[in-house]
Amino acid sequence: MSETLTISLPPGVRSAVERLARENGVTPEQFLATAAAEKVGILTDPKAYFAERAGRADMTWFDQFMARAGGEPPSEDDKL
Repeated sequence: MSETLTISLPPGVRSAVERLARENGVTPEQFLATAAAEKVGILTDPKAYFAERAGRADMTWFDQFMARAGGEPPSEDDKL
């Protein structure tokens, strides 16, 4: 069951939250709830948090990704 929590954000933070939420197709409330849940998870038990994340890893995909053809020079927009 959800409860309401009202918070005040500095204007710049609020604008960033609204923009990021819009870019991710969620409401600002959903964005903040997800961000808070992630932060609580990390601060509560970081070892368990990272173990859970590691458990979701697709090592077959990772191995395929790492073995892909490469060696192309960086594109113009990748250069410093």
